[in-house]
Formats: sequence, C-alpha cells, structure tokens
Amino acid sequence: MSTIGLYFLPTTSADTSPLPDLINRLTTRYNPSILPPWTLRQRLFRSTPAPPANSTTDGAGKITPPRYLQIVSLPDHPQNSFVAITPNESASTGEGSKTEPVATVISISSGPSTDEFNQLLGSKFGPLWQSRQILAVIDGSTYQIGDFRVRAGELRQGIGGAQLVRGVIAEVAYLGQDGQGEAKGSAERMITAFWQELGVQGVREFLSTGPGGRDDGFEDVRLWCRALMLKS
Repeated sequence: MSTIGLYFLPTTSADTSPLPDLINRLTTRYNPSILPPWTLRQRLFRSTPAPPANSTTDGAGKITPPRYLQIVSLPDHPQNSFVAITPNESASTGEGSKTEPVATVISISSGPSTDEFNQLLGSKFGPLWQSRQILAVIDGSTYQIGDFRVRAGELRQGIGGAQLVRGVIAEVAYLGQDGQGEAKGSAERMITAFWQELGVQGVREFLSTGPGGRDDGFEDVRLWCRALMLKS
C-alpha cells in the first residue's frame, strides 16, 4: 500500500486557478511520465440542528457540535464508494487542547448501490441530514516521477453549469515501500520534502500520521475526508 499526502491550494480569485502554476512547476523541475487522468466525487451532509427547546448540550450549557456524513468516490477504488460519518468534536481534554474526531467508514459498491444510498438519504433521512456541498475533480492530471505519483486537479463545487472552482487538490503518493510503522513516517517525511521542493505557497497539508489512526484499511479515506471538509 502506498503512503499519500494531500495538498489543497485555495483559489485567490474567481478568475484564476492555481493549477497551471502547479503543473508548470512539476513539468519544469522534473521530467514526469504522464499517466491516465483521474476523477473524484464527494457529497457532504451535516446533521440537522435540534430545535432550541430540545437541543442537546454538552453538560456546560453549550449546544453539541454537528456530525458530518460524506459519500466519496476515490481514484484508487473505482469499484467502491465510501460513507464516512464524523462524530461531534470532542470536548477539550485540557486547557486549549482537543481530540480530533475519527470518522467511522464503510464501503459500498459504486454505481446503483451508491445512487440508492443517496436517494435513501434524501427520501427517508432528510430530517436528519442536510446536504451541504457537492465536490468533484474531473479529468485531473496524473504524473509519475521516480517513486512518486502526483495527481492534481481543479476541485469544483456544484452540479452542471453552476460550478465554482474552490481550488486545486493534489495527492502525492510515495510508492517505494509498504507504508507500515516507522516506514510510513519516513515516507510521509519524503512526501513533505518532495512538495516543499516545488515551492508552492499558501497550501494546506494533510498527512495521516498522528493520534486516532485505525488499522482498518480506511486510513486514506479518512485523510481524503479531512481534506475535502472545505472552509466556506
């Protein structure tokens, strides 16, 4: 299994995209091999707030933060989609410290099963989950550079013609080892160093190293879900 790092470059204006500059840096600094394009899709739902009279509190008079449900289709798993539910943010465990919630993930078959699940959310569970955003990358670019594979594409929000480019999402995968234990930490350091060599500024980096990881095969899915939780 490869080790990945994700990088989000937000747009600075409606008329410009960071993608051409990123592709130029990659192709100028390296001599990459071009691989087939890739796609990504995400639907984000937020739990419906309870009425004020029935709002659940955390014991200190504060309303409980919402939960989030994501349905994602990823390029490395064309046969499956993934449903990830992120619980409420944990209360502070100490002054100024918080435990990051860890999503519960299940896989479902792509195609009709995913469509049926979307319909079920809208027809039966609409009172519980509100649709928040739809994101997609269509025909993203893929490059092979030694032991690294780089995917990059414009992340668009919306459906049809009414789409907004939110920025560029890039995945850097290190393919040189199995990505377990100490080797995974070493691979992530190499991914970070690879990205820093490109000199791209204003980027948000997402790596899987840290507390809360689960050895259930869905670590990369959780990483994508974190990266796709865009701030409005």
